[in-house]
Order: sequence, then structure tokens, then C-alpha cells
Amino acid sequence: MKCLKHLFIMAAVAASLCSCSKGSRLVILAAEEAEYNRCREIFPEMECILTGVGAGNIIKTCCNLPKGTRIINIGYAGSNNIEIGTVSLVSDSFRYTDGNYVFDDHANPLHLSDEGISCYTGNSFFTESDRTEPTLYDMELNYIASFSPHLELVAAVKIVSDNLSVDAFLNNAIRESGVLTSDEVWAKVREIILALNL
Repeated sequence: MKCLKHLFIMAAVAASLCSCSKGSRLVILAAEEAEYNRCREIFPEMECILTGVGAGNIIKTCCNLPKGTRIINIGYAGSNNIEIGTVSLVSDSFRYTDGNYVFDDHANPLHLSDEGISCYTGNSFFTESDRTEPTLYDMELNYIASFSPHLELVAAVKIVSDNLSVDAFLNNAIRESGVLTSDEVWAKVREIILALNL
């Protein structure tokens, strides 16, 4: 009888652990208002949060999320050589470093998916790159990753907004109509996220 009671307790604990990871709060973080508004339109069933751009805004937002929150990051990213308007899952997140560092973990690598493109996060807008392989650049993703294991970054989808040009970014991101705001692009974002079955 005692054994049976212990089995029931263990089964209950295991069930609660399993439901915890899949049933915990799932939120979409978007840095800019245009991204946030589109996320709310195409994911009415999910909670979306507007963070603001850059590390400081990410830190403020993530500090206020309950432990165990699962995060999807959706937003614009620059790229060295990927066509503007391309939608991609992020495979790996890294902190951008200039090589002048002494700590082995400074790049803060995080593997997110076996598919997609690597994304480097910096503290300022990327206007040049010496990388030849297709690469994404943003100002938020790796800071979100830094909150692990308190928060869980489960996926990131980026829309290429520019090819390392501030003027191109402003022109593409501010326009109310254009490739970045097109229904086709955002349908692709939704398709990628739903296929992950998060």
C-alpha cells in the first residue's frame, strides 16, 4: 500500500513537471512598434509584448517576466547578403564581439534550431561585416538568451530589413506599405512559428 502511494506521488510530480514546461506562459517579444502591431494581428491567440530596441529595454522587459516564461522573438534584422524581405528561423544566437576580449563565454552562444541562420546581437546598428556566410544581425536576441534558465528562449524568427544600411532600414521599416509589412512576409512568419508546435 505504501509503495502504491509513492507511485501515485511520483506520477503526480512527473505529470506536473511535464505540463509545466509545455503549459508555461508563452510570449512573443518584439522590439519595435511596427513589428509588435503585426505580431498582434497574426497571432491574436498569443500574448505579445513590445520591448523597445536594445539591451536596456530587453533587460527591463525580461526582469518583469515570471520565471519559466517561454519566449519567441520576432522582428527585423540586418544581413550581410540575404535579400531584404526574407523570413528566416534563427538557428544560433551569439553576442557580437570584436575579438578584443579575454573571456571564453563572452559570445554567449545559444543553439535554437537545426534549421535557419545564425544571428549576432550587438549594441549598435551593424553597418559592416567581414563574414561571407549568410548572417543576421540584431540588437536584442542574445540579450533575451542571457536570461536562461530563468526564462526560456524557444524560437526566433527574423525578417531581413536591410543589408547593413541605416538608410535602407529606415526606409523599409517606416513605410506603411512595402515588403516588410506585406501580408506574404507575415504569413511566412506565422507559418514558421506554427510549424514549431510550441
